[in-house]
Amino acid sequence: MKNGQCPKCHSATVYSQTGGVFFNNNVIHVRTSQADQAVPFVSYICTTCGYFENFIADPNKLVAVTRTWQKVPPAPSG
Repeated sequence: MKNGQCPKCHSATVYSQTGGVFFNNNVIHVRTSQADQAVPFVSYICTTCGYFENFIADPNKLVAVTRTWQKVPPAPSG
């Protein structure tokens, strides 16, 4: 989506806005400690098929997730 193309229908009708699809006042709460923090995010929507994605916009919060969340292993290929 960040490249302007929808991963579902492959159209180039992708639009973006900070907090465009919002949860609780344009922020998402990501728990990385006892006290969760609201973090900004960017929304992408394909106007052809309606698919949308949200991406955390705070790189520090992404680092905190790598330290506190359980990593999901890749599925075996083949």
